Amino acid sequence: MLRLQHRQASALAAEAEALTEAYRRATWVRFTLVFFPVPFVVVLLRLDLESWHYYLAGAAYLGFSALLYSLDTRASDKCDEAVRSAGRARQAYELASHSTSPL
Repeated sequence: MLRLQHRQASALAAEAEALTEAYRRATWVRFTLVFFPVPFVVVLLRLDLESWHYYLAGAAYLGFSALLYSLDTRASDKCDEAVRSAGRARQAYELASHSTSPL
């Protein structure tokens, strides 16, 4: 029973670490995809844009930013839940190991 809890706690900790690392690696890609294309296109085409194009670019920028925030929040919450789950499993293992150890 104790070995099973230890194995489960270790597996959950490894999963949480893998999710967190994947989140960290993917975050800069998401930020680049949001904060680079719209301003780059505006700068690139600034001499050919009509005034209403700037409003459209601003709306696209805000829309992409909201999408990024939504995706990033979902990924962050998933990592946080995995870390909490690993912590609870580790705590249960430690509690079980202390209650079964002789004094």
